[in-house]
Amino acid sequence: MNNQAQQGQARNSHFAGCGDSSTTGFLPARKVLDRYGVSDMTIWRWLRDEKMNFPQPVYLGRYRYWRIADIEAWEAAQMRGAA
Repeated sequence: MNNQAQQGQARNSHFAGCGDSSTTGFLPARKVLDRYGVSDMTIWRWLRDEKMNFPQPVYLGRYRYWRIADIEAWEAAQMRGAA
């Protein structure tokens, strides 16, 4: 494994290693896409749609991460709105 791959793996394990049930960690963009079964374009639209109120990501360089607490709060708000 080259040095760049090791750095990427370490970075991703730091942020994604908290698991989906932790409210103190972060989810990388790929995990958010998988969580909702949507494309990157859909997330882009959600971020720009003020009615959706989808949480904004945190950027580390060119990589996007979402706070798990923000994602879970958004999901709870969606459930309240649907009820």
